[in-house]
Amino acid sequence: MPEIGFSALILDFLYVVQRRLLPESKKARLNSEVISISSAFPVLPAQDSLYYELLALTAICGEVPCACADRLTSSKSYRKKVVTSLTHDKLLRIFSKDHLRGYRLGIRGKRLLRERAPERFQFYLSGRTDTNSIKSSPARRLRLHRIAQTYVTMMNAGAVIYRDEKPPVFVPSASSPCRIEVPTFYDSREMKELGLEMVKVHGSRMVGSLLTPSRTFAVFNGMNAVPTFDTQIEQWGKIMLQNIRYTRTGVSHTPDGILLSDQWTVMTTLLEDAKTYKKEHFLFGEGYEHFYFLTNDYHGETLLWLLCHPDAIGQLNAMLLQELQPPCRNAFIENDARTDAGAPILFCYLPDLPRLFRFLSALELLQMKGAILCFDFQADALRSLCGDKVKLQTIDFAEFERRFLASP
Repeated sequence: MPEIGFSALILDFLYVVQRRLLPESKKARLNSEVISISSAFPVLPAQDSLYYELLALTAICGEVPCACADRLTSSKSYRKKVVTSLTHDKLLRIFSKDHLRGYRLGIRGKRLLRERAPERFQFYLSGRTDTNSIKSSPARRLRLHRIAQTYVTMMNAGAVIYRDEKPPVFVPSASSPCRIEVPTFYDSREMKELGLEMVKVHGSRMVGSLLTPSRTFAVFNGMNAVPTFDTQIEQWGKIMLQNIRYTRTGVSHTPDGILLSDQWTVMTTLLEDAKTYKKEHFLFGEGYEHFYFLTNDYHGETLLWLLCHPDAIGQLNAMLLQELQPPCRNAFIENDARTDAGAPILFCYLPDLPRLFRFLSALELLQMKGAILCFDFQADALRSLCGDKVKLQTIDFAEFERRFLASP
């Protein structure tokens, strides 16, 4: 089943959905405008500028790792100009300790955001909160970095992140039902507003939750590390999230999980360990039915957008099936399609860890051969897991990305 056969189908599919991610390239828009804010009395930068986004992210996260700024614009010189201007005006400062470098708001930056946009920033910049009174211990700072990384991934994928634009799902005083009309991200601090309802999930590794019109996701970010979970605490978190989504929005469905990571080798390690006594049971059986593995980069942002738009996934799957045999629903192994010879095929371009583990385990147990369909950038990580029983079929992501965001 050659790769070129899928490329033609992908081009047709992407022509239909290429403009759905954003009406124009966000990174290009940020690069196009250079704003001087150097003044004895600085004004709030325009919201479609990198100046504003860096200040706003630092406010809601407390501390943003310096590397995150690389993902907000592709221009190194523009990024340097923005940081230099913000630090010169004492709106932003760089904090470096214990080999961690991050951006924090200066006193003038806090005052500016509180005074000019209190409905958006007062929640984060008041009291003795983690985002306002930042602790210097490496563990506390790493958690802030983890949340900041997640915010950048969510924002670049098109999710709503700003407090004044989000339905008050986790606000105790909110009375009327909330409508989730677009993908919306709430961080763990916002979720903790519910007070007593969050006591049982104290210590959860959840960095937040992503709500879409049709799905609910608990979001975790392992960064460079292979994550471990307290199964009981995370189970309580799952139940809490399901109950709150139903109570506040009237939508009843079981939440799924998203695991963000900085590198694909983490997925490989998790699946290799799953074959041994090191198996992470919360990931592979006791947690969420679907647990998606995505990376904190442009690839992951694009896949996250797909995950938030089931209609696009359905169209893509339909295109892929035109070159394949339909799945066998009564088989002993789950599959999305079959080869002409009848071998099961798993669609893995959105890596679902429990499903992938079950597929590989079933092939081993039944001594069968199968195939996995993924993007080309995922192939190396998956190849080491497949052995001689699984054939990898790839989709050209460069062609996918080029058509996906290309202007007409």
